[in-house]
Amino acid sequence: MTELVILPPLKALHGQRGAYVLTRKYMEGVAAFARAWPGPVTSLVEISNTATTDMDHAEFAPDDPVTPIEIRPDTQAALAARLKDAALVFTFLSPSEAPLVALCQKVGVPLVFWAEYSPRTERQIMQAETANPLRRWRRLGWLNRATRMRRRMVGQAAGLQCSGQPVYEAYAGLSPDPMVFWDNRVRQAEILSDADLAGRATLLATGAPLRLAFGGRLIAMKGVQFLPEFAQKLCQMGTPFTLDIYGSGPLEADLQRRISAMGLAGHVALKGALDFRTQWLPTLKTQADLFICPHPQGDPSSTYPETMSCGLPTVGFANDAFTTIAAVSDSGWSVPIGDTTALARQVTKLHHARERINAHAKHARDFALEHCFEKTARRRATHLIACAGLSPPEIAGQT
Repeated sequence: MTELVILPPLKALHGQRGAYVLTRKYMEGVAAFARAWPGPVTSLVEISNTATTDMDHAEFAPDDPVTPIEIRPDTQAALAARLKDAALVFTFLSPSEAPLVALCQKVGVPLVFWAEYSPRTERQIMQAETANPLRRWRRLGWLNRATRMRRRMVGQAAGLQCSGQPVYEAYAGLSPDPMVFWDNRVRQAEILSDADLAGRATLLATGAPLRLAFGGRLIAMKGVQFLPEFAQKLCQMGTPFTLDIYGSGPLEADLQRRISAMGLAGHVALKGALDFRTQWLPTLKTQADLFICPHPQGDPSSTYPETMSCGLPTVGFANDAFTTIAAVSDSGWSVPIGDTTALARQVTKLHHARERINAHAKHARDFALEHCFEKTARRRATHLIACAGLSPPEIAGQT
């Protein structure tokens, strides 16, 4: 009874080669747990016919010896039979998983949730994505009911893992064993070196135009709709810059149209989605000086620690997630949410005080070293092992 069973909210697609299509980010995280966990680690996934908007899909064999994948049983009785011999069940804090609390109690298996969004962040995401007032009102009612249910679920589980400080502050007081972490896919060996930090500082000292970057899904909750106006304000302030926008999504065509209509083509470019390790990380390390993050909500995006891993300070909107991580790392500057003039004004100030960019770049890189992929995964696995009641000798003997 040493199996860790993970029930992810991410659904899988049937792949062309008979495997399952999931995200590399998820599977790499599961593999990291498997390296620290004293037994097998299995994902039970639901199947969907619709791909998500994530940009790192790949096929994974169901019989992988390190991280096997199974189809999640579709009845409570079958799920109970599958979970009864597990050491721990780990799943996302969603109202849809409320029946799992009683099921795990019935079969005597500890249950741990992980959470990403605070109630405040969920409301902000809803407001960013929902224009119709009536739909907003209905969704707000649903969110309030969901929050009450989540609070009950947290209190009945063995533990809780919180992605970022805002969700920790919202739910940790209800859990018998909570922890906070900063999600990060960047491994220690991939983090920007001292030599590369110094090289960027040398380039900045030449007074060359600031190289600004944004990356992520091109959707409203990521704030991409603010970027053309922000770039226009920089032009009006006479600040020399380029802005490269990386990613794909439903707002891509509208962004391109606005960039052309506003005469920004000489400053702003859409660069498409990049492979995370082979393209995105090298690009941030060598082709950018500042990361621009206009998220109008407190999504605890892995974007923050991952850009910090590349030694990039961030200028962004003062959502809960960014203000808390910027405060603990001293790696960025925040402005009021939605205020593109303030965003442009802050970048302009940094253009005239580039030594501040260099100082915050080092702070960002140093924080990333402490919260790299390996260390974060090890901390999370250690927490799960404790929640399962497994002893250190058993851990040492099986890892």
